[in-house]
Amino acid sequence: MRNFTFTPPNRGALWSMLALTKTQLAEICGLTTRQVSHWTMQGYITTSGRVKDRYNGEAVDLCILIKQGLSGGMPLKRSVRMAREHLAAELALQPGMRAIAPPALLDMREELRGAQSSINTVLQAVSALVPPDAMPEPTTITSGENSIMAAGD
Repeated sequence: MRNFTFTPPNRGALWSMLALTKTQLAEICGLTTRQVSHWTMQGYITTSGRVKDRYNGEAVDLCILIKQGLSGGMPLKRSVRMAREHLAAELALQPGMRAIAPPALLDMREELRGAQSSINTVLQAVSALVPPDAMPEPTTITSGENSIMAAGD
């Protein structure tokens, strides 16, 4: 018999790759599809960035916590706020990025800045080709060192 060791699955990656329908999310979390629709329209939960109209594991976590808050008698907005705060605190306790040595983090930061610069260059080139009446002008949102391009309202 050979010596064999299991490699644990990357649960975070699996959780983020989930692509649940509204009905599946509602069923898993004990909600109605109407609640899921309302919470999505209000921006309390978001769909997966990968697949339109699908939800990943982050939505499952958030829905379960929001439901707990509602079951505990809290209003919806407060339940959402507290659920987000709870998940943020939980994430802060995980080793995650803190497990990466500072020199590697500096390298990652510089690579991301380079990628951001390239993205901004491509966005400018594409924007120059879009007719003015075809789309709202993009807006730049600046936060500290970072800027994010967003479609105008």
